[in-house]
Amino acid sequence: MKKVITMFIIFVSLITIQACQSETPNLVISKVFDAISTSNNAIELYNPTNETISLNDVEIRIYNNGSTTEGGDHTITLNGTLEPANYYVISGNNTTDSLLLEQTDFTFDSNLPFNGNDVIELFYNNQKVDQFGLLGFDINFSVDLTMIRLGHKEDYVASLEYDQYNFIAYLPDTFIYLKNDDHEIKTLEQLYQGPQLEQRYLDTPYVDPDNNELGYGGAVIVNNTGVADGDTAYFQAMNGYPGGSMRYFYLNTPEVDGGNVSAEPWGYVASTYNKEYLLNDPTSKTIRVQSIPGNSLQEGYGRNLGLVWVNGALSQFWIVAEGLSEDVGTQYQIYDYLLTYKNVPYLTFLRFAQYRAELNGWGTKGYPNNPDGEKSPDWNYDTRRNTTQNPVWTPHLQLPWI
Repeated sequence: MKKVITMFIIFVSLITIQACQSETPNLVISKVFDAISTSNNAIELYNPTNETISLNDVEIRIYNNGSTTEGGDHTITLNGTLEPANYYVISGNNTTDSLLLEQTDFTFDSNLPFNGNDVIELFYNNQKVDQFGLLGFDINFSVDLTMIRLGHKEDYVASLEYDQYNFIAYLPDTFIYLKNDDHEIKTLEQLYQGPQLEQRYLDTPYVDPDNNELGYGGAVIVNNTGVADGDTAYFQAMNGYPGGSMRYFYLNTPEVDGGNVSAEPWGYVASTYNKEYLLNDPTSKTIRVQSIPGNSLQEGYGRNLGLVWVNGALSQFWIVAEGLSEDVGTQYQIYDYLLTYKNVPYLTFLRFAQYRAELNGWGTKGYPNNPDGEKSPDWNYDTRRNTTQNPVWTPHLQLPWI
């Protein structure tokens, strides 16, 4: 009799557990708008399931400045329902953007209290179902950005742990993407293709018309006259470009031997990649240099500073994608909002390119930090010395014009 009762209890427990699990919906944070003005902060939820979700038991908890306060520093309790394949937008009571006001479903009693370094958690029936940001860390990861969940909306899956590469950083205040998936860059595959050069940059001057020491963001055709290393090349003066050496903005590739520097692991590989793959046979390619809007045209050593495009592909992106540069930055500056492709800053593409190199252990993202990653073919790790200026190395990725 005891055995029967025990089996019955186990059966009832399993049914109860399954019922509880089925009551936890796949409700996701689809977009977070960390707006230029805090009054326009917003959170968008999406229901990718085939069932209506009751929002009466849904809470949003916000943790400020690395806080781990139980229950969060701010709690927003929602109401109503969310139909299948539909969105739900939460904003504050001081919202000024007309499009955001039109799309808002729930108004909080103040500005939504986050500013790009705060954690947002989504709870259902007191169970966490999704998280945006790293709990306990006061890190600027979404300041003045629109963060859109990676992937196609029907494939969205909530996550109990935050992964920064589950979201794509778009321009701030892109409220045109509220309650839709009209944004064009959605997947890793698209991000891994890199940015393309939009026509507007071809119609823009290289030099600021009001200040000849500043860039204006224009991309102009030039002739390549030589390559120094992985992040420096030489171009002829033409079309507004003053001529001479160009230091590649965003990058810092390992050194080769020089007057004041000694070779580092991967230095000659990065140099080889720039010479023999990106800028080889330059007369057969369309090469453009692009200035950085609002930024000095030259850096401290007198070299020009900008972006290099080869046959419509951004050299910086492909160098980072091969793991041949130090880490790119994570903080978006004003010029990053002005250098974009389909409303995604170039920096976002670079960060995802670096992410892929890290996953694969390529280049500088390999050995020794990744014991299973690549070792530099131009370096002896025991003697810590360069072994060759002509390393045997093959890129992992096919360039888009090949």
